[in-house]
Amino acid sequence: MSERALSRLFAAYAVVLFTVLVGVRGWASLTFVPEAEATVVESAWRSGERVARRIRRPREAGAAPLVSDVTIVDERVVGRGPLVEDGPFFALGLVAGREGVMATFDGREAFATVDDLLHAQAYDHGASFLDPSLGLGVHRATVMWLLAKDLGVPVSELEKRGSFERVRFERRVVGARPPDERITKESLGREDVLTGVREAAHYLARIVDDAGAYRYLVDAPTNKTIPGYNWPRHAGATFFLAQAAAVLDDPVVRYAAIRAASHMRDDVLVACGKERCITDWEQADVGSNALALIAFTELARTGADASYLPTVKALAAFLRAQQREDGELMHMFDRASGKPIDVQYLYFTGEAALALARAHAVTHDPKDLDAAQRALRHLVTKGWSFFGSRYYWSEEHWTCQALDELWDRAPDPEALAFCSHWHAYQRALQQGEDDSPFDGDGSFGVGPVITPRLTPAASRGEAAGATLAVVRRQRVASAAPSTEELALDDELSRAIAFLLRHQLLPGKAPMHVFAAPEVVRGALPGSSVDLQLRIDYGQHAGSAMVRWLELHPASPSENAAPVPF
Repeated sequence: MSERALSRLFAAYAVVLFTVLVGVRGWASLTFVPEAEATVVESAWRSGERVARRIRRPREAGAAPLVSDVTIVDERVVGRGPLVEDGPFFALGLVAGREGVMATFDGREAFATVDDLLHAQAYDHGASFLDPSLGLGVHRATVMWLLAKDLGVPVSELEKRGSFERVRFERRVVGARPPDERITKESLGREDVLTGVREAAHYLARIVDDAGAYRYLVDAPTNKTIPGYNWPRHAGATFFLAQAAAVLDDPVVRYAAIRAASHMRDDVLVACGKERCITDWEQADVGSNALALIAFTELARTGADASYLPTVKALAAFLRAQQREDGELMHMFDRASGKPIDVQYLYFTGEAALALARAHAVTHDPKDLDAAQRALRHLVTKGWSFFGSRYYWSEEHWTCQALDELWDRAPDPEALAFCSHWHAYQRALQQGEDDSPFDGDGSFGVGPVITPRLTPAASRGEAAGATLAVVRRQRVASAAPSTEELALDDELSRAIAFLLRHQLLPGKAPMHVFAAPEVVRGALPGSSVDLQLRIDYGQHAGSAMVRWLELHPASPSENAAPVPF
């Protein structure tokens, strides 16, 4: 094909593509509804269940209350648009947390509002990818069931004879005071972050039972515990509780941390060959033991419970026994054969590097320091030797925290350069105010379709804070902050503001859709629409907040006045 013909082909392609995009945009875009002409869907909620509903037409005056002793919520229709009635285009046709569906059947209308879909956990469950907890799109069957129930018809009849429209809502809780000013990087203050730490810690403290076990995964709308357990996340949550107890000087949080820690030490610390390790089955993993070691070290370091020092030494010895000559760790141990299993999983080596570095601070055993150094060195050199590794990094938040922990005792400039590059890459993924239709400023992700998740912002916040701490220690006291230092501080503060905006607190979340709002208060959800509460969500967010507080100390005047806990 000649150059002239190829140019014409590309020009024709561009014209056709532009025409198609304009057509699709014109068909799919919303028609916004003036307030005076807006339909209002009025719902009454009690104990997390919708108990009454009526639809107020435009210019229709408010009537008597639906029922007593309820929370009344008005969801005003602010936009309407077409919706493909089947297939993936239905699932991807709604903006999660902002839009719902209107159905028309035999001249009657019904609405699946934002609150309905949040309560039913229909958002981001249209399809799963990578992990069952990660989803995309609205779950069509749930939407149809909600609409059919309100119309009093079978789902099959509604699907056959009904018509559907995409609807955007604006929510107002009747009688509630306006929410506090939206937290941004610019408005973020110590009191905001202290409140976030306190609320997150008290949520976790409430869900630790007398034996020291957490309610690992809680469905916030129903307050039901979802089966399953995970020892690495148990240990991580316990570490944050120990951190928060020290920051807040809170005996309730401290006692919860000690209960959770004792559950590991007293109930699942067993013989693993010549050493002792944490496990409740025939194999032990490095992740559980590394995070347990971090939690035990925090309890011993802060003076909460010095009796954990012997267990710190025992777990450090187990991790050292799992380490290869090149610094990498063998991530599993088979108790029956008494031998390590040389297999590697995401996170574990970074967790072990941090655990051994923190353990050395209390054991003063040079073998712990050497093992931590070698693990960190492997992560930042040999761990990334494939084609393209210069342009791609995995989850390195534990690596950068190990860098910070080791810096004053065993500085590694190559590790600092690695973390600096990793954060430059992550900042390219950090979303701004207008990057998506969600409240996602400070979150991390690619594209405007997937609802921003909270844990990536929390884990990157932990790592940004750790790297920032090292960069600050490198700066001469009289020198101005470097461009990198300012960028890391911006990355961390925007991530913290994003987390605080989505913490489950009155005025910041639809508490009326929860069966027990007093129980889930302070928790961190998976996202603004994923209301399953896993203990590590609060752990990573809380630890990132603690790091922010360390890097933004109170002024002398603030130190003079007690913080009202």
